[in-house]
Amino acid sequence: MENGKTEAVLSNSSRYSLFSFGNRCIKFKTSPYLERYISVSKWNNGYIECLAKYSTLPQPVEEYIDLRYIASRLGLPDDVFMDIGRVTVK
Repeated sequence: MENGKTEAVLSNSSRYSLFSFGNRCIKFKTSPYLERYISVSKWNNGYIECLAKYSTLPQPVEEYIDLRYIASRLGLPDDVFMDIGRVTVK
């Protein structure tokens, strides 16, 4: 990624969502009905707006994930997301 910024990946596996960047991975519980993340529409230093597909709904829905809250609960530093320039889905 340009300007020294790294790329992060948002994915899910079973009942967990995974946010991977550099040598770190934040794993958090999610709905058992989440099939997959489709796209990320906005990344704002720990706050994600994305589209997600759930098995109980016919159309994808907007999803909002506040990773800053999760990171603070895990005791990660406040600037943990500063080097992330873009988030993609897997």
